[in-house]
Amino acid sequence: MTDEQLPNTLRALLLSIDDGWAHFRGAAARFPAGRMNEHLDDADPASWTRKQMLAHVAAWHDLTADRLDHLVATGQTSDAPQSVDAFNAQVARRAVGRTAGEVIEELDMSFSRLRRHIARMTDAQLAIHDAWAAHVIAGNTFDHYAEHMADLALPEPPAGEAAPPV
Repeated sequence: MTDEQLPNTLRALLLSIDDGWAHFRGAAARFPAGRMNEHLDDADPASWTRKQMLAHVAAWHDLTADRLDHLVATGQTSDAPQSVDAFNAQVARRAVGRTAGEVIEELDMSFSRLRRHIARMTDAQLAIHDAWAAHVIAGNTFDHYAEHMADLALPEPPAGEAAPPV
């Protein structure tokens, strides 16, 4: 997202977050819990399951909240994990033994925590360091939700077949 597209006030940022979350969370709620262990890529059994993808989003919510806490406390930015791929793989492994309900509950709690942290920030904190916080927030909320929305789409049934029950 370019600086021109990035919401430049806390109020505008929260509106974008809430709108993105409503669409993403709604799609997750509509996706059948019994199908959360299906892989995102049917042809690749090593691909994430939908449950792992939702755990991934929750983990990035939590990491973002921690990074914002650091900014508020010190005035300094903080780096993402040394290896994003290793972080994502660790999150995916942890999700394997959990139920879809547990992952959804974690997703909801992580969003609530992150939103509370963001809501306590100021416009000035969003803007410092070339809008670092605003970029990190966008990348791990509404932009991230948009990136994964297709993962929550139910496949279209073959022609002549009824859609599976939701």
